[in-house]
Amino acid sequence: MDKFIKKFNKGTRYVNIVSAVGEDELTDLSEVSKDYLNKKCLKFIPASGAATRMFKDLYEYMDSKVDTDFTDKFFDSLEQFAFYGDIKEIIVSEGMDREDINGRCQIINMILDEKLDYGNLPKALIKMHLYEDFVARPIDEHIYEGEEYLNKDNINLHFTISKDHEELFNKYVYEILVDKGNINITYSFQKEETDTLAVDMNNKPFLLEDGEVLYRAGGHGALIENLNDLDADIIFIKNIDNVCHRSYIDDTINSKKELASVGLKVKEEIDKYIKDILADDYDLAVIENFIKETLNITYKDEITKDIALSLLNRPLRVCGMVLNQGEPGGGPFVVDNGDYLDLQICEKSEIDLNNEVNVEILNSSKFFNPVDLVCFVKDYKGDKFNLMDYINEDRYFISEKTYKGRKLKALEHPGLWNGAMDNWNTLFVEVPISTFNPVKTVNDLLRDRHRGVEG
Repeated sequence: MDKFIKKFNKGTRYVNIVSAVGEDELTDLSEVSKDYLNKKCLKFIPASGAATRMFKDLYEYMDSKVDTDFTDKFFDSLEQFAFYGDIKEIIVSEGMDREDINGRCQIINMILDEKLDYGNLPKALIKMHLYEDFVARPIDEHIYEGEEYLNKDNINLHFTISKDHEELFNKYVYEILVDKGNINITYSFQKEETDTLAVDMNNKPFLLEDGEVLYRAGGHGALIENLNDLDADIIFIKNIDNVCHRSYIDDTINSKKELASVGLKVKEEIDKYIKDILADDYDLAVIENFIKETLNITYKDEITKDIALSLLNRPLRVCGMVLNQGEPGGGPFVVDNGDYLDLQICEKSEIDLNNEVNVEILNSSKFFNPVDLVCFVKDYKGDKFNLMDYINEDRYFISEKTYKGRKLKALEHPGLWNGAMDNWNTLFVEVPISTFNPVKTVNDLLRDRHRGVEG
């Protein structure tokens, strides 16, 4: 408990950004190679989130009964949602009027509770994309993606899910994997021991009605432990809600192959330099240039053999970045770590915005983090890195929440692609904006790349 209190008392520890990542810090794509398929590949999909926030605007309408542009668009476009077919007959047979408050509430209630129960399902199981002879959920789309860029004979996917949804998840996966013996799907839960203490506004433990202390899930950064448990050479990471209609999938498939190809090429160079150093047959100037020019690490002092070895012998991640279009979230920055500068993904909340220079850097940011990573998690000998050794524990997040109307402060572990991977080597590669299709609200499903129509 004390370790959590100390963090709350310290408050958010800001990162020292030097500049926003521009073209100079991006890694150029080499030609796509299938060599990465010779490695054991796995796709990791954080999927434990409930879909409640996706329907936030509909819940608010049920409370307020006030029409908004959002609800008007939702009801005007009702037939375009992939789940409409499941409620159409009831709407028609019972004469529900979507222009009437009572009719709208009936329809919303049917979607979120009575019929579809979408308010209680994870996003992974929400019907999102309509095809000629079937309807696809995010699980289906992630499997389809995996079939296109992983080894077709041995496709491995790992989902992190909520215990509350385990039975539903297993039932659905069992049904869709019939006759698909080449696909292996595993899952895990965010570990309870990674829960973090909640405090009141005075940084005292938040007590429940029965006097027990409240602990909360420690955010997606806790999933570094789940990632660490997996056995693979290369791990692809992508959020559950970042999927698109298959008529738009080509850019996504190609970019995944590109990220894996460029990562494997750099990984092989890293391993060669490590082996050269250990064999005492190396050119330090060449290695120093590789560290600076390829890995974008600027060491402030003289690089010695031991320092070079410590900088090289780390997990490697290749991060796809899209052009910044004003979406909320993190981005790529050059960060000063004290002894050296390197590349990091930073959230806005990690940046001290009371500093005018930081604000200018943030506003100049050209790229955005869509969470599109390819991770190389074995060392030069082929042994697994212990990913827990590469976390920056000072990059945690503090946010204000409520519990039954009472304010509290919540603590999240260093984010999975922020502080949890702080001491990894990092490459940033620009990928097409068409690869980024998050579903944050239900109306996002009306965008062309979710409906499969020409823009």
